[in-house]
Amino acid sequence: MPLRWLRAKDPNWYAARRALKAAVVVPINFAIGSQVIGDAQLATFAAFGSFALLLFVAFPGGLAARAGAYLVLAVAGVVLITVGTLVATPDWLAVVGMLVVAFGILFAGSISSTLSAGTQAAMLAFILAVMLPGLRSDLPARLGGWGIACGVAIPVSLFVWPPDDQNLLRLKAAQVCRALARMLSLDQPPPGEGDPLVALSRAAAQLRQAFRTSASRVVALSAGARLVVRLVDELEWLTTAVINACADAPEQWPEQGRRLRASSARVLAAAADTLDHDGNGPSLAACGTLENCLVELNGARDSVADEALDELRESTDPTAGEFDRPLIAAHELGYTVALSGRTVAAIAAADSRPWWARMLGRRPQSVDEVGAVTVAQRVASGHLDRHSVWLQNSVRGAMGLALAVLLARLFDAQNAFWIGLGAISVLRSNALATGATVLRALLGTVIGFAIGGAAVVVIGTNHAVLWTLLPLVIFIAGSAPTVISFVAGQAAFTVFSIILFNIIAPAGWRIGVFRIEDVALGCLASLVAGFLFWPRGAGAALGVAFADAYRSSSAFLQQSIRKLTAEPLDDADVTAEAQAAGVRLDDALRQYLAEKGSKHVSLESVAALANGATRLRLAGVAITSLKRAAPDGHVVVDGDEQLRRPVSVLNQRADRLSDWYTDLAASFGNPAHPALPGVDDDRDDDESFLEVVLPEVERCGDRDRAVRAEQLLWSGQYLGDVNRQRAELLEPAEQVWAAQTRPWWRR
Repeated sequence: MPLRWLRAKDPNWYAARRALKAAVVVPINFAIGSQVIGDAQLATFAAFGSFALLLFVAFPGGLAARAGAYLVLAVAGVVLITVGTLVATPDWLAVVGMLVVAFGILFAGSISSTLSAGTQAAMLAFILAVMLPGLRSDLPARLGGWGIACGVAIPVSLFVWPPDDQNLLRLKAAQVCRALARMLSLDQPPPGEGDPLVALSRAAAQLRQAFRTSASRVVALSAGARLVVRLVDELEWLTTAVINACADAPEQWPEQGRRLRASSARVLAAAADTLDHDGNGPSLAACGTLENCLVELNGARDSVADEALDELRESTDPTAGEFDRPLIAAHELGYTVALSGRTVAAIAAADSRPWWARMLGRRPQSVDEVGAVTVAQRVASGHLDRHSVWLQNSVRGAMGLALAVLLARLFDAQNAFWIGLGAISVLRSNALATGATVLRALLGTVIGFAIGGAAVVVIGTNHAVLWTLLPLVIFIAGSAPTVISFVAGQAAFTVFSIILFNIIAPAGWRIGVFRIEDVALGCLASLVAGFLFWPRGAGAALGVAFADAYRSSSAFLQQSIRKLTAEPLDDADVTAEAQAAGVRLDDALRQYLAEKGSKHVSLESVAALANGATRLRLAGVAITSLKRAAPDGHVVVDGDEQLRRPVSVLNQRADRLSDWYTDLAASFGNPAHPALPGVDDDRDDDESFLEVVLPEVERCGDRDRAVRAEQLLWSGQYLGDVNRQRAELLEPAEQVWAAQTRPWWRR
């Protein structure tokens, strides 16, 4: 039973493995400093440096990317410890130095997910240097302790149980792509291979399970990993399209439909080969094959469109009969396969970047445009806006830590380091959540003091017993925040500190008293900073980004239909606005995942909503491309009354969908908004738009009218897709709405 409970809390044993590594490495490095070398400063930096490197850092990517990131963090630690030691006196310089350096460390996380993943460990190194009592002559010992921590902890992090959840998710996506390719193959499966549909169902279930377990560790997702999250949703959509397409045997498909089906199978097979790598990026050959297959697929899609034109021109009985199945299914299949294929190509481009390009936030498409430093400057400057969550968090964190230093110097606290650590451990991006975390931090510290103080009273300062307890306490401190609660983590960390400092300088239970006082001062500093500077967290900012993305994307979709049908626009063109909203949503999602603390909306739900906004915008992009292909750029011609009714129906459906998504956006942006919109009030949206178009076309005769009818047909199909996805968005949207309306004491 306990094992089952632990497995439910910690899928894939990620937290347990990480805590076990710390339980082994931290005591060893601490023993080297305190027992072998005999220097308290060196021992403290070795212990806390190892603790931070093993428990505070989770760099994304393969071995080379993670090794490069750890190397940069090690060098940064040397610089920060040196600067922190030099500015520790006088007091005013310590306060100013903490304000400036803390802001720089926190704001650097806006550049990339790699830098964001290392900020807490870098911050701990600087806090130790500034707030731990010592002299400038102690700098060599401090650097020696950090060097021991890096020399042991980094290789252990790289080679012992490296995190593989994102690799596993990508490999499971590759299996689904292969299963989809087998489903679409025009050839019969060889004997003994089994039913392709059963294999597809099994692969899809394994992908969903891998996604749910990886969602338990949602911090530090790289650009490629975030695209894999999008791909999971796209593959579910594609699976439905493939099953629908395969309802008809290949021989029942028209010639160009069979060509598209074969091209789709090759794209999916190439996508699987591109995704199937060890985490250090796909091969150039796999990427090239995928690009060639995508070009071939685009040609096949054009051929299907041409065959559809011939069907429209030659139809003598224009009803939703033989035209309804294969060509409609082929068109939807080509669109969804191309979309997933382009996402895989984007994943490959992101994963193929060198480690330094990932660390500096260099986007794949900018590799040959500007220098890496210039890219980093552009990314950071984009967040120099008072509404930026990164800027708000950086200012708030820097002010909280500076206030912590000031309080430590004013009250002459016994262990000023704990004041800074108390501030950084509870300072989150939401002022109300910071207040709630203060109470939990103090509660955890009191519980930890009670346990640790009682243990010290019982066993005294017997080093043999304290050394025996140290690994167990470290394991609990490393795993408790994930498998139990934040309070349990704080309690275990307090016990760890009591034991650690009693080994260095025996003082018994009084260390616990000092830590309660110091943590209380640190919590006070973080609470004040949280209330003073923009009390809105990453969760709220993500809700605003969802509202912005859905509102602008629905307006863009509506405008794309109006442009296609030559209807007047009510507002200015929103194409650029919709694209910018998509970028802001990605930034807000990255910030939300990197934010410490509990999350009341699962990654699965957040990803579904983010992907829904993307599908809405991409439907508008697809309709816009149809407009360019239509004669004269639109489908309405004066005097052509036969297309008037389909145009009217198309505009009505677009308006109704736009209104629904606008209401959904309003629920994200305003927690006081009434209940979410329903999906049961649409009577005819599930009706095939083909049944509206064909009876009005009769015998088209000329190519222009056939082209116009085809644009209406495909536009109706794109609207049908975003109409069907509404039901899938309601449950995730309800989770976001519930999280936004949750009382502050439950956040």
